[in-house]
Amino acid sequence: MASKEAQHPFYRPLWVRIAIVSAVIGWSALEWANGETIWGVLTAGIAAWGIWMFFITYDPDAPRAPGSDATRPIDASDDGPKRD
Repeated sequence: MASKEAQHPFYRPLWVRIAIVSAVIGWSALEWANGETIWGVLTAGIAAWGIWMFFITYDPDAPRAPGSDATRPIDASDDGPKRD
């Protein structure tokens, strides 16, 4: 996931970011508990990346890309394709 994708409005609520990272940390703990070292390392890396992207570098007030659905106001006149 690129940095631009990590700024999607879906990730704006704190509880969503906490739930995602917590699930991956739980998955990693399960792999380590079962003795699956490779999967444990892999999921721990994913969890570390999630912490970095969603808590350390995440900016909930970052401007969205121009023309994206998150910033474009809804236009009532744009209700689909025009018929001649």
